[in-house]
Amino acid sequence: MIKKNRFKCTNISKAALILACFSNYSVANTPSEMADLTVQQLFSLSTDEMSDKTFDHWQMSFLYKRSNLDGYLDGTSKVRNQDVLFDGTQIRTDKNFPILPTVISQQAYISNIQYFFSPQESISVNIPYIMQSTDHESIVPGYDHFNISSRGIGDITVNYSALLASWQQQRITFSVGLSLPAGSIDEKGDTPRASGDQQLPYTMQLGSGTWDFPLGVSYSRDGASYGWGASVFTKLRTGKNDRNYRLGNNFSASLWNSWYVNETIHPLVKLVYQDWGHIKGQDNDLLVPNPAFPYPAGITNPDNYGGQRITIATGGDIVLGTQKYSLEIGLPVYQRLNGVQPKENIHFSLHWRAQF
Repeated sequence: MIKKNRFKCTNISKAALILACFSNYSVANTPSEMADLTVQQLFSLSTDEMSDKTFDHWQMSFLYKRSNLDGYLDGTSKVRNQDVLFDGTQIRTDKNFPILPTVISQQAYISNIQYFFSPQESISVNIPYIMQSTDHESIVPGYDHFNISSRGIGDITVNYSALLASWQQQRITFSVGLSLPAGSIDEKGDTPRASGDQQLPYTMQLGSGTWDFPLGVSYSRDGASYGWGASVFTKLRTGKNDRNYRLGNNFSASLWNSWYVNETIHPLVKLVYQDWGHIKGQDNDLLVPNPAFPYPAGITNPDNYGGQRITIATGGDIVLGTQKYSLEIGLPVYQRLNGVQPKENIHFSLHWRAQF
């Protein structure tokens, strides 16, 4: 039987070596929602550490994530950019707009520190730093092509995890947490709505503005040369923020299988389902004075958020000395989006962690 390595970090300065570039093409998530997905990933990646009989009290991890959104879907149907951009010659509808985001680039640097009270329970803190840039086309004079950007700390999440049950190389783990509204929802920039800086759309805001509750349950089983498991994760939003809206609740479920080729390489395949809701309420500062068509761009309409997605992913864990890396490459096989939104093409993720 090949056993998975128990790795230690004897020199925390080695953490600087883990930052590498990779891309994740995703649907029109806000930066806060993109960071939420990494919290779910960190939970599913860390539960296998809780069953060891010997343990170190501290675990540190870093995850870098980059999203580039390009191309549109309306429900499950592809839509051309020229059909989403209202150029003044078509009939105006609620599915075309005088301003069109063409490429949305999101980056998140997630730092996680976890303390184990025992091999069965731990508490962790996730701190994201988010950077976003969006290119646009529009029919507004002086704004034919323009870019807006924002950056800063996102919402900070505190999680408690515990081993609920363990028997015959099987275990069930749960996680419950609190998301603190540390990310800004007042980012401003120069847009065609008026001269000077105005409130930026939901996709440019760094946080949710609400106190939210992440919850997760994970099951796993170890065999002689492989392991498999499943997990479900949700984030429940509360109330509305100071700008009179809240992001949608989100839910994900995953099923995975990992093979222990040797003590260094553990290939992985995973099936993931995600469901997240549209935005409730709206930020009235994003509207224009046109009662028939108040939304200047699709990303200012709160109904054009959320949907469902099924992804097949492959990757695995690689243990190099005292460091452990998790790599994942995924392709969506089904997407159904609420309204007109950018679509996902492929995603890559890289995660590093060490215990000390």
